[in-house]
Amino acid sequence: MRPYSLMMLIALAAPALAATPPIDRPALAAKAARRFPQPVRVGDLIGRRLLEPAERQAVLGRVRGVVRRADGGVDLSVETGWLFGRNVLVPTEAVGLLGEHVALLDLTPEQWQALPEAGPTPAIPPGETIRVGLAKPFH
Repeated sequence: MRPYSLMMLIALAAPALAATPPIDRPALAAKAARRFPQPVRVGDLIGRRLLEPAERQAVLGRVRGVVRRADGGVDLSVETGWLFGRNVLVPTEAVGLLGEHVALLDLTPEQWQALPEAGPTPAIPPGETIRVGLAKPFH
């Protein structure tokens, strides 16, 4: 079997990423509203693990911050640890609180890979409260 370089893997993945359907934010918001959104302090989310939505619950990354989008929505800044610690913005509408963790719920693997990189957006202060829905255990 031939070894692949990092650049070759990225080039192979590029066509799949180009065909990724965009995230339907209104549909995500409707699903999130049915999850009994709970008030949670931003500082209490930082450092939590983001879990894969499967029974094995692999860790996808850690929450490093919380930012407000231009449309008023809230994203979690998650460091994935993949490819030199990629830092992506995950909509809070696509996650749920699961005990001491945060579970990814409503994104396909393709949408997960196509999430935007976290930029210089100012973080929401740790003392501010946002609302995040609850997740059912995966097993």
